[in-house]
Amino acid sequence: MYAVIRKDPSLLISVRVPMAEGMEERSLALAQEGIAIIHLEGSMSGLFLDDKTRYIKDGIRSVHRKLVEANIRDTMTLLVSGGISLAEHVAKSMLCGADGVFVDFPALIALECRMCRRCTEGLSCPVEIDQASAGWVAARVVNLLGAWHNQLLELMGAMGIRDARRLRGEVGRAMFFEELDEKTFGPMGDVEEGCELE
Repeated sequence: MYAVIRKDPSLLISVRVPMAEGMEERSLALAQEGIAIIHLEGSMSGLFLDDKTRYIKDGIRSVHRKLVEANIRDTMTLLVSGGISLAEHVAKSMLCGADGVFVDFPALIALECRMCRRCTEGLSCPVEIDQASAGWVAARVVNLLGAWHNQLLELMGAMGIRDARRLRGEVGRAMFFEELDEKTFGPMGDVEEGCELE
């Protein structure tokens, strides 16, 4: 892969990095080697692939910070997939440091997919997506992404931001449950079962 980059530096090469232990170091090493696009891959449910207690937002933030600390964040593109199912997830991913996201399952659902996974086993699709006309498919996907675009514009307008690229890494504009919970209830100490607060 690196030989290809050295031969033709104008090529854009993307490398998929699973959201798992050590992804920060792997992403940093890839970026330092000249990989232009890193694709962080989370699970379908928006979690790490190896730790089901960690959310992809935490992975995006940690990789983004690692690349910023190494002063190479602006030289590459960070894309994210896994668990992106609403327009808000796009904005939150970008606030955490992503440049863009992959929209996979929402596009299938826009095509009336039942997510039954019969197609993965070679069985027929109950809604016959494979028989849909190209025009109908295009209209459904354009409608979905158009709605998401409008929601993103509304959200950015509320933040006073005009350009989606300005969202990248602006975590100060987001509220995360864990941080709010700690600030609100952390000073109270541990609450024991059976004890009443007075």
